[in-house]
Amino acid sequence: MNYKSIIILGYKRSGTSLLRVILNSHPDIAIGPEMKFMQSVTKSYPPTFKEFINVTVVEAADFEFSEQILSEIYNSSRSAAEIMQNWCNAYKNKTGKKIWGDKTPQNFKYLKMISENFPDSLFIHIVRHPYDVMRSSKKRNQFHGIHTIAGWLFSNINIKYVKNKNYMFMKYEDFVKDPGTYVSSILQKAGIINIDLLSIYQNLHHGKIADGDSWNKPVFKSREVQKEVLTLRDKFLIKTLCFLYFKKYGYS
Repeated sequence: MNYKSIIILGYKRSGTSLLRVILNSHPDIAIGPEMKFMQSVTKSYPPTFKEFINVTVVEAADFEFSEQILSEIYNSSRSAAEIMQNWCNAYKNKTGKKIWGDKTPQNFKYLKMISENFPDSLFIHIVRHPYDVMRSSKKRNQFHGIHTIAGWLFSNINIKYVKNKNYMFMKYEDFVKDPGTYVSSILQKAGIINIDLLSIYQNLHHGKIADGDSWNKPVFKSREVQKEVLTLRDKFLIKTLCFLYFKKYGYS
C-alpha cells in the first residue's frame, strides 16, 4: 500500500526525534519539526488569521514559513485536521518531496482526531523504558512527577485509536541495536524505495528538533555509567502507574 503520510507516535525522550531525522533524510519523505500548536488548534480553532499567527509563531520560525505560506495554510483550512495536513503539505512542497509526516510527541492528546481524518497514514509507534524516559526528562528539567508519568501512560493508552489501522510498533532499545532493519521495514511497508538512510542523515539539515538533541547524533553510542537521578519514590510511582505496560512491553 502507498501511504500519503507517516505519523510517528511516542512520548517525548523515546527516540522519536532520532527516527524522524532518519526518515526525513529520504528524498520522498518530509517530516518536519514538532507542531506543538496543534494542541491549541484542536481545542480552540483560531477564528482569525491574526490569532492563527499568534498560535503558530514558534513553529512558523522552526519551519521557516513566511507569512504568505501561513496565509495559504489558514485560508485553505476549515478544521484542525485541515490545518495539520495543509501545514505538513506546505513543508512537503517546500522540500520537494512526496509524502508528508508528523513527529509531535503531544499528538497522543489528539490522536483520535488524527486517526479519523488520516486513515491512509502509516502509524509508527516507538516506546522506550519509562525509567529511561523519566531519567532523560529529569536531566533536562522536564520531569514533573506524576504529570510526566501520566503523560507516558496515556500516550500508550491512546494508541488504541490506531491499533487496528496501519500500525507498526518498535521498542527504542531494539531500534538502536539494529536501526537498519527497522528503517528498511518501515520503507518497505510504506512502499518507498529503500536506501541507506543511516549513512546520510547526519549530514543533512532537518530544522529544529527537540531541546537538548542534535540531528547529527549517532544511533550507536557507548553507555556511560551515570549517577542515578530517579529517587526510590520516582521509581515506585512509575512502576505502580505503568505496571500493565511494564508487563506488556517486557520491561523489568
